[in-house]
Amino acid sequence: MRNLAPPSGQQEGTGPPSLLLLNARVLTMDRHHAGAQAVAICGNTIAAVGSSSEVAPLAGPATHKIDCGGKTLMPGFVDSHCHVLAQVASLQSIDCSPKAVSSIEALEGVVKRQAEITQAGHWIRGFGYDDLSLLENRHPTRWDLDHAAPNHPVRLDHRSGHASVLNSQALDLAGINETTPDPVEGVIHRDGHTGQPSGLLFEMSGYLRQRLGASRDQAAFQDSVHHLNNTLLGYGITSVQDAGPDNGLDRWRTFQELQSSGPLQCRVTMFAGASRLNEFQSAGLSWGSGGEQLRLGHAKIMLTLTTGALEPSLAALGVMVDNAHRSGFPVAIHAIEQEAIEAAVRVLNDATPLSKPASETSVQPIDRIEHCAECPPQLMAELAKSGCMVVTQPGFIFWNGDNYLERVNASMLPDLYPVGALAKFGIPLAFGSDAPVIDANPWPAIFAAVTRRTSGGRFLPPDDSQRRTITVAEALRMYTSDGANAEGAGHRKGTIQPGKLADLVLLDTDPINAEPDQLREIRAMLTIVGGRVVWERGS
Repeated sequence: MRNLAPPSGQQEGTGPPSLLLLNARVLTMDRHHAGAQAVAICGNTIAAVGSSSEVAPLAGPATHKIDCGGKTLMPGFVDSHCHVLAQVASLQSIDCSPKAVSSIEALEGVVKRQAEITQAGHWIRGFGYDDLSLLENRHPTRWDLDHAAPNHPVRLDHRSGHASVLNSQALDLAGINETTPDPVEGVIHRDGHTGQPSGLLFEMSGYLRQRLGASRDQAAFQDSVHHLNNTLLGYGITSVQDAGPDNGLDRWRTFQELQSSGPLQCRVTMFAGASRLNEFQSAGLSWGSGGEQLRLGHAKIMLTLTTGALEPSLAALGVMVDNAHRSGFPVAIHAIEQEAIEAAVRVLNDATPLSKPASETSVQPIDRIEHCAECPPQLMAELAKSGCMVVTQPGFIFWNGDNYLERVNASMLPDLYPVGALAKFGIPLAFGSDAPVIDANPWPAIFAAVTRRTSGGRFLPPDDSQRRTITVAEALRMYTSDGANAEGAGHRKGTIQPGKLADLVLLDTDPINAEPDQLREIRAMLTIVGGRVVWERGS
């Protein structure tokens, strides 16, 4: 049995364990001690890991015991890239996803039905439309939305999160007209004949937030947070990393309130918008500030090709990275396309080094590239040299793979979210969902990483000689221990070891021995955060 005191400065419950988990198949994600049968928890911390016969005698009169019945126990999932408040917003929005609407006419229909039950002048929000899945193969326009809801401001967000469509009333409220210049980072799409804004906006979420402020009912917002929390815990997700590029002190305070008032029990590491680091520093906050429940993470930088050129430019990107490093923040660079990834790697190779940890127990921060969606082999060697970590989303192979097979050049298919090839190059990897762009459920993503198969059962690419996958054990580590390492918290969570936070999930199926097709159907039975059972199937 492994049993040790917590690291210096960390607190563990005293006396007998508060909770024993017995008769389990324990996947520790600890490379040195792979398996066990039981876990003892004191307070919020794992106290002992071993066989059931070793752990059971530790119980005291008040110890709660759970017989796991041979089920698999593993660390809670760490979603290393998602958008928490955008997920909440999507729950308050009408469903415009491909499963709900297949044409502009159908889209108008759902907006019109919502308008009939919404007071005139109040906002109508929709989420998840996909122009490529609509019969007309185009984005909706302001005029389409005006036809459906002439008396309401309407905003529909694209499933990618990188585009929005506003109707005329919403454009007026945002102060966007034919004379409004494109913001540096975004594009206001305009009618080719009249020059009038069509309502379609690219990369302008931050711009709209500044212009429009809050457009949601606060009571409904709290209810949606509670619903999202239960959904995440029901997936076995105990920690999330919020990758909002515009995150500032206002968002930090929102997360503080949501966690202190109760509706959000998942641990949150919140990225800091790179342009807003001064806000945090002025408040005495730096990378790693906060506590176990809410922690300040990397400086987020958006590197896009939306305007047709790199934004920011290579020189400007270098300045942003150096500024973050000098401020003690590692960076997380959004880079989807090959050109953006190449630029990010080049800048990281030349960047001002991050400051060294203050002591031997300090965690050395590591820079990250987010997404890395188009990465051919010739780029991977340079990526490996940069020393950065890649946080990617194999779930896109599952959810969008059939679309990729129809629309993406066949020569590029092996290079889309190439987790197997990246792992072979020794590049550190962690997984996230990018929710609400796709479902936060980790299991379809793990299935795709292990098989390179889509939701329709097709292989991507079809040629198996070009198909590189990873093992189930590797995929689980990338969603647990490597995810914790990605945020700089691997010393506190991500594995089942004495002294670490007791964030655990009990599964209905052993993923290591499951058939590949079973992986996407695995379900959580019980989720524990900080030694407390916070979700149970059927409750």
